[in-house]
Amino acid sequence: MGGHKIPLRHDFAVLIAAHVEAALTAVIVVVVILAAIFWHAVERYAPRGWAWSVAAWEHLCATGLAAHLGRIPVLGRLLSGTFTAARYLGIVAIVGLLCAAGATALFFALADETGVGESLAAFDVALSDALRAQVSHDTLALFAVVTHLGDFGFLLGLGTVVFAILLVRGPTGLAAAWLYATLGGALLNPLLKAVFARSRPLHDHGLVEASGWSFPSGHASGALLVYGMLAYLVVRHTRAVYHLPAAAVAIVLIVLIGASRVILQVHYLSDVLAGYMSAAAWIAICIAALETLRWRQFRQAADPPGGGPAGT
Repeated sequence: MGGHKIPLRHDFAVLIAAHVEAALTAVIVVVVILAAIFWHAVERYAPRGWAWSVAAWEHLCATGLAAHLGRIPVLGRLLSGTFTAARYLGIVAIVGLLCAAGATALFFALADETGVGESLAAFDVALSDALRAQVSHDTLALFAVVTHLGDFGFLLGLGTVVFAILLVRGPTGLAAAWLYATLGGALLNPLLKAVFARSRPLHDHGLVEASGWSFPSGHASGALLVYGMLAYLVVRHTRAVYHLPAAAVAIVLIVLIGASRVILQVHYLSDVLAGYMSAAAWIAICIAALETLRWRQFRQAADPPGGGPAGT
């Protein structure tokens, strides 16, 4: 059985490399569709579901059953703690913190799979070799242009423009949040690279140059931080008609930039996935902090019993 793993892994890598444009298109379409379904479900069902959950919990508290549930090991503390935290932080903040925890766990799972002899590390090498052998120069040249949308200098310029706009037109706190989110993520990536110290794959096509350590990808994490945070600001501060288009554009840019690093062979696939996970954890924490402030402001203004626009 073990002797068949490497050939199968190699064949799959060759198949992806031979149809890289189709594979990338399929990934983008699937991710956008899943995001749209999730968005629709959240907008339609989350407010009612959360209001029902809070009402049910308050009823249990009123009848005294909550005290008995609280005596259940682990589960009781989890239930009471979750609802207490949600009342103080807002449900969006709770979800953000859970997403941060999940992304952190996935990041370390990816890091664990990049060691010598691990299956993901072997697939990384097989895919990079297959791309080097099969991807045309024209395709490489196209993605060499795309990848500049994730360059540190480009993202720094874009981030500076957004910061200036927020400073002039928006609340000062929002501009500060943008600064902490983007610069904090930019500082996190080189620290992680130094910790894991993974060498880059061979890239000798001459279209782009990359130096330094490989894991996690700075382009992938930077794209998710800047474009993802920008999409969040659009969603929170514009009409609903702009929400899905903003999210779709951000998703396409993030996926294309990450894919460009793999196709250009300056990063392994796991480097890009880890870059996404590290950035997702950080941006989820930043959004959770922002949503906590919004929820507390709403509670102070309206003092709702358990629901509200920032808590759903």
